[in-house]
Amino acid sequence: MRNHEIAMLSFARLARISHERPHPLGRDRFLVLAGREACRAGWLDVAERCRALILAENAHHFLTQSESFPDALRDDAKESYFATFDSFCSFEQAEHLLWQNDEPLAKVPENAGEAAIAELASLGAS
Repeated sequence: MRNHEIAMLSFARLARISHERPHPLGRDRFLVLAGREACRAGWLDVAERCRALILAENAHHFLTQSESFPDALRDDAKESYFATFDSFCSFEQAEHLLWQNDEPLAKVPENAGEAAIAELASLGAS
């Protein structure tokens, strides 16, 4: 079973890379994946940062229909929507993309939440 902290960091890093390219659609998809993994890892502040970044650029995003990222994950009506993101980029694909971009994760830092927030720092609205 994969480590949700590693997945959170991987997707956050890919969101940053997509932002730098710029590739806004990819950036937002990676932010959704990072936010979901952040919730699973217990890093709710990271999930909310992902949500805020998405909503700052897209006021009509499906996440506006929920009060928080965890609320969106608990909503059965959104389950199939979240499933579409798995076909966009699996964890294994994320690892491969990071290697291709010469930015693989060597290990999970002691404070994965702070590391994820640092990855997201350059993406915009706070």
